[in-house]
Amino acid sequence: MQKRKLPELLAPAGNLECALAAFESGADAVYAGLSKFNAREKSDNFTLDQLSRLSCYAGKHKKKLYLTLNTLVKERELEEIYRDLEEISRLAIDAVIVQDIGVVHLIKKFFPWISIHASTQMGIHNSEGVKLAGSLGIDRVILERQVTIDELAMIAEISPLELEVFIHGALCCSLSGNCLFSSWIGGWSGNRGKCKQPCRRRYHSTSEGNGFYFSTRDLYTLDMIPELKQTGVSSLKIEGRLKSADYVGRTVTAYRMILDAAEGTEKELLGRAKTILSGSAGRKWSSGFYTEESLKTVVDHTSIGVSGQLCGEVTDISVKGITVKVSREIKVGDRLRIQPRSADEGPRITVTAMKAGKRSTEKARRDDRVTILLSRDSIKENLSPGSLVFKVGQTPRKLSVNPAEIPLLPELRIINLNVSITPDRIAVSYSDFPDTEPFIHRTTFETAEKHGLAADTVVSFFRATRNERIKAGAIEVSLEGNLFIPAGVLKKIRREFWEQTAERLETDLRPEKSSMSITAYMQYHFSTRNKEAKNNGNPDNRKTWMIPENSTRIPGIDPDDIQSVSIFHSENTRHEVFLPVFTPESRLAEIKSLIDTAYAKGVRRFRARSLYQINILKEYPDLYVTAAYPLPVSNSFAARELAGNGVSCVQGWVELEKPALEDLLLFNPLETELYCYGRPHVLVTRAEIETEGEITDSHGVAFIVKKDKNEGITFLYGKKVMSVPAVSGTAECLDLTNAEPEEEDITSFNFFKEWV
Repeated sequence: MQKRKLPELLAPAGNLECALAAFESGADAVYAGLSKFNAREKSDNFTLDQLSRLSCYAGKHKKKLYLTLNTLVKERELEEIYRDLEEISRLAIDAVIVQDIGVVHLIKKFFPWISIHASTQMGIHNSEGVKLAGSLGIDRVILERQVTIDELAMIAEISPLELEVFIHGALCCSLSGNCLFSSWIGGWSGNRGKCKQPCRRRYHSTSEGNGFYFSTRDLYTLDMIPELKQTGVSSLKIEGRLKSADYVGRTVTAYRMILDAAEGTEKELLGRAKTILSGSAGRKWSSGFYTEESLKTVVDHTSIGVSGQLCGEVTDISVKGITVKVSREIKVGDRLRIQPRSADEGPRITVTAMKAGKRSTEKARRDDRVTILLSRDSIKENLSPGSLVFKVGQTPRKLSVNPAEIPLLPELRIINLNVSITPDRIAVSYSDFPDTEPFIHRTTFETAEKHGLAADTVVSFFRATRNERIKAGAIEVSLEGNLFIPAGVLKKIRREFWEQTAERLETDLRPEKSSMSITAYMQYHFSTRNKEAKNNGNPDNRKTWMIPENSTRIPGIDPDDIQSVSIFHSENTRHEVFLPVFTPESRLAEIKSLIDTAYAKGVRRFRARSLYQINILKEYPDLYVTAAYPLPVSNSFAARELAGNGVSCVQGWVELEKPALEDLLLFNPLETELYCYGRPHVLVTRAEIETEGEITDSHGVAFIVKKDKNEGITFLYGKKVMSVPAVSGTAECLDLTNAEPEEEDITSFNFFKEWV
């Protein structure tokens, strides 16, 4: 029996210190973000220089570095993303983690050598989603966190791509990419890296009283590592780009110990690994969403669910700082979170100085009363005596290298190639420089007696540039005949080619001559502007009404309007069916059967609400497919990608403000629809939620918790109905599945304010 390759251990890097702590503790790879377009904008994040140093270090130590570009992107931000990718492409990044399929499209078009990993924010949760990712040119899928371990094993068995799963850290209550919670209450979007964590707050339920109904425990899987290894996943990921270097180092050390343990010895090491891990401050542990049992307990509505080790309570606040009654040791250098009793977000501080009375002290023990000195700016107005103090980090061990002394990576030039081999020559042309003369080596090659030269062999040879300034990008190979070329000959030709290429970098191969320059990007972006074929999502201007099961005549619906009904009740519709938000692997066959049945009955309009559905529907002829919430389309490049996969109409992402929607409309190559009325879900989860019906937060904002028996998941809706005016050139979608017509308690959501 062939021994399985160990999965990669992937660690978070909120800054350069955390990345180095991860590598020195045994991580195989880290993931990091720049200051924008990443889902953890509150972490320190990296400058391009810091990323260059980290890339240099990773390459030298045979480690990997992944960059996060895992947020949704507006139309006007596409150029900024392009320019960021230009810089990133010169830094030897091993892959980019992406949420927006528009960014996927941009990378494939202009930076095809960059490997793409589908972020968990893309919401891929079954094998059909993985297959679609493969067809989009994605190399690895980071699966939705709410996939159980049994479902993971089923997906991994047939996956054409590498799979990555989370093994430790904070969990979102909602299905990834499906959360509007933070955006709904304050305009700060989790899909833009600005989540305010409303799921951690206390809510009042009319039926159950007060509780933290959406606050999840932290994921912990040390004792599941042997089972996860057996699934064949490629990467095991630790969450925590907001965490300290100490947390990252301890967590990596613990998981490295169990991951490397010989089969059958894991239990002997588990206690030691747990002890190491317990020193990293976090919430109570859980198996997350991996088991049927943990789905019922991952949310503990009785617990405040704040990250860290409780170490005291604020007894007084002054202009000098905060006075704390200590319940667990606090030292200078510790990182603390001051948590109001309301569970609203509190400040994080680093202890730089403490006083016990008038005496300075480096350490405070249980039952001591100390004043932690703070600047006035560090003390938030909403803090009050009684706030809890949690330790979220401490001074990490000293690194073996000074981050400032790591050299910058020499700037790379990426060269894309076309290699053509015929019986009498090898010709290598520069894909992005069509006016540049190709390199040609003329000779006569023999015909192979058995297995001839393979394209993969040619690619591997030409990747070795032997020049730190040059890196081979995408390499296309065409072979004529079954040829035999000795390895020594190929090496000689390769060496001649790259030596000539190096000489031409400042002449024929100057960046401004590239067909993939910013000019080429702008021409491509503007190619769909004002396209005449783009009219309205419904050519005869009909509206689409999403209607509930067994609905009676609804005022306002014209007989010629489109009525859309759930696939679970498709026998009731004349026009369209909408598909479920989430379909676990075990129910894929059921959904495919229901689609078959609807198609056989003559249904030709389908409303896709998850990427996996695009992969299923593109196999049917003559369909009109609308990509709709929560399948996000916030820019025209996303629409282009969907257009190539059988989609006819896209619904503008519900968080977009009016100007951003109009920008999308201006460049969208497909028909455009607008969600004009209804209650889009603001959170959806497989977790057991201990209440149903109306709930309110401490500010009186009301929500509705509803459990869906057909989908087997729980939805959270805003009490207010979203209602926005139609935009010229778009079709209207009116969603009555969770709203009555013409309700008066309405909100325009982000429509008249900027989505941030």
